[in-house]
Amino acid sequence: MENKIKSNKSFDFQNKRKNLKGKIQGGSKIIVEKHHHPGVFIARGKEDALCTKNLIPGVSVYGEKRISIFKEDQKEPEEYRIWNPFRSKLAAAILGGVDDIYLRSGMKVLYLGAASGTTVSHIADIVGEDGIVYAVEFSHRSGRDLLTLAKKKNKYCSHYRGCQTPSKI
Repeated sequence: MENKIKSNKSFDFQNKRKNLKGKIQGGSKIIVEKHHHPGVFIARGKEDALCTKNLIPGVSVYGEKRISIFKEDQKEPEEYRIWNPFRSKLAAAILGGVDDIYLRSGMKVLYLGAASGTTVSHIADIVGEDGIVYAVEFSHRSGRDLLTLAKKKNKYCSHYRGCQTPSKI
């Protein structure tokens, strides 16, 4: 399938900031298209939004909006998670037109400075079932949130204990 979107430089960041706090509007008229980066999608509706295919349908990782797409030949709907560029530098870079994000399905990824895991969860969606994300966080508070997220997602390993004292790892 030929991808229509090469870069989305006309993206209205200020308008998206307001709309991502509320509902993604469009009802049954939302179309999800592949972005030119593998594992990344654009939800086209009344407003456009960057998204990834949810690795665990029905689960919202950090309170993000989700889109369910029902196809006639499938029993279960496909679910996509909205990726807010104001909470993720990687999402902002994609919308800014970066050439390659160097992430593919099945990869092993080491993510340093994972914070509470918002971007990490989308990277886990991109690498899919065959990949794994190793997330490291220095801060105890963010590390606690990351561990909670890792238990939910069960697709990436997180480690924060001992980062302040590497000899104890």
